[in-house]
Parts: sequence; structure tokens; C-alpha cells
Amino acid sequence: MIKRIINTNFLRKYLFIMILLVASILIITLISSPVMPWDIPVGVFYTADAVILAILAVLLILFIYKIYIPISKLEDKMSEFIQQRDVVSSGSFSEPATMLEQMDQFLELQKKAIEKEHAQAIMTQKMKYAELQNQINPHFLYNTLENIRGQAIVDDNFTIAEMTEALARFFRYNISKDNGIVKLSQELENIQTYMQIQQYRFKDRFVFHIYNHDDSDAIYHCRIPKMTLQPIVENAIFHGLENKIEQGHIDIHIEAGEQRVTILVSDDGIGMETAVLQKLNDRLRNVGRKIEWVEGKENNNGIAMENVNNRIRLLYGNDYGIHVSSTLGVGTEVEIALPFILE
Repeated sequence: MIKRIINTNFLRKYLFIMILLVASILIITLISSPVMPWDIPVGVFYTADAVILAILAVLLILFIYKIYIPISKLEDKMSEFIQQRDVVSSGSFSEPATMLEQMDQFLELQKKAIEKEHAQAIMTQKMKYAELQNQINPHFLYNTLENIRGQAIVDDNFTIAEMTEALARFFRYNISKDNGIVKLSQELENIQTYMQIQQYRFKDRFVFHIYNHDDSDAIYHCRIPKMTLQPIVENAIFHGLENKIEQGHIDIHIEAGEQRVTILVSDDGIGMETAVLQKLNDRLRNVGRKIEWVEGKENNNGIAMENVNNRIRLLYGNDYGIHVSSTLGVGTEVEIALPFILE
């Protein structure tokens, strides 16, 4: 209460009340003055005082209940709304001092919410378009792969048979209808299939491991956006290990907290220069830019990773996403932060 009185808003909020009280005192003093020039009975003065006080009291009550209290409630609600949104936006706004400032911040928050919803809708449309491009006659693709696999088995070429089976599983996972959210176990199974295909292509040049550092298997039921890991691992292969002469390593480490899941994808490839790394992390943080679907060539370093990051941030907020650490000549580590959401 003391802070509320000391606050400069006190004069603004109670100015009208103070004016009414001062005016009533002046009027009563003027009317009750014994030196007034007119000759009016004392009883009339007292009656006039009572009427004026009654009128002022009614005006004061009307002001309090019709103007001051509703505005105060509105101001409190707006302040509460802004504080709640500040938590989501990591405190990007300062505490407002006036209702006008609160209104400005409220409008700014609404603008950001609309922009985010629009960006999410655009990204969803482009993702659906990309999925449609990959869904051209899937049964023809499956049947063709199955025919190749069958012929390979007849010819005792079990390597070709395993390769075509892996390709079929990978394509089936990519175009499956699951609203884009899957279990972590499904995502890990798909990345193992993807690595099986790449091992065939690169003649077992990579050593691949998955490490679960959680005490229980509950982490495997955590929900995760589909195709989160594959673009990250693909970047590790083509931008980290492909140009490395000796055998390379790709490791996935999974760590779980009470409300957060961290997935680390590390490689011992060629790494990145400091300037390149800084530019990539700036893009991932969307410094000075809106979150949106990024167009680019498939082999552009960071394009697929940036789209994965944007999808995570649109789904779960700016507290989650991707951060990259890298040392030139040593390797790269990609940290993926997600909320711990079970089925």
C-alpha cells in the first residue's frame, strides 16, 4: 500500500477525488463565511451546505464506481496479461508505468502473436507442399523397391535386398500420416535406418552410436517433431565427415530433465570457422528476422537445420530450439532442446 501511495500514479489516479474534496471545502467555507454581503437566514446556509455535500458525495460515488474502479480493474488485468506474456517472451518488455504504456505493450504483444501465427501457417503450408512432392505415387515406389529386393534375394545379393528394404522403411516413415509429431523411439529408429543407407553408400566410413543417459526408458515415449534428427545427421555427414580422410564418428546423446529433453548430435569432422559458426547461430536465433520457412538448395549448410529450428520454436516457443558448437579441425556438436512431453 505504501508503494502504491508513493508511486507517482497516485496523483494521476486520485486527482479528480482531490479536486472534488478541495472544491467542496472552498464552497462550504465561502457559503458559511460570516462576512457575506447578502442577508440570508443561517438555516438556508446549512441547507445549501448539506445539498452541496450531498451532490459532491453522489458525484464522488459515481466517479469511483463508474470510472475509477472499472479503469483500475482494466489496468490490473492488462498488467497481469503483460506480465504473463513477458514470461513467455523471456522478459522482452519492462514494467509499464501508465495505462497508455500498458496499452502500447498490449498491442505490441498482440501484433507479435498474430505475426507468429501467420508465420506458423505459412510454414505449415510449405511443409505440406514439400510432403506432397514426396508422396507422388508411394505405392509405385514401394512396389518397385519390393520387386528389386525380391530379385536381389533370388540372385543371392543380400546386400541389395537389405538396402532396398531400408529405403522402403525410410520413405514410409517420411510420408506417414501422423500430424508431424512422433515418439522419440520412432525418430531414433528412422535415423538408424538412414545411417544404414549412408553406410552402404560410403562403405562403412562412419561409426554411429546412440547413448541414452536417462535412468528410465520413459524418454523414448517423449513426443518430438518428425524428421528433426535426419537433417542434423545429414549435415554432420556432408559438411563434417565427407571430406575427412580417416573414419568418422557420429554420436547421439539423449539427456532428460523434469521438463526438458536435450539431444546432442556430435561428429569429429572438419568443424567450422568461428565467423561461420557465429553466422549460423545468429540465423538459428533469428536475430533481426521473423521466423519463417527458409528456401534454399538442399546441400546448403544450415538451411535444413534452420527450418528444423524454426519448426521447434513455432511449436514450443523461443526457449527451445537448436544451438551449434564447433571447433575447426575438431568437430561439431548440435544441441537440440525440446520440452519433455509424453503421450
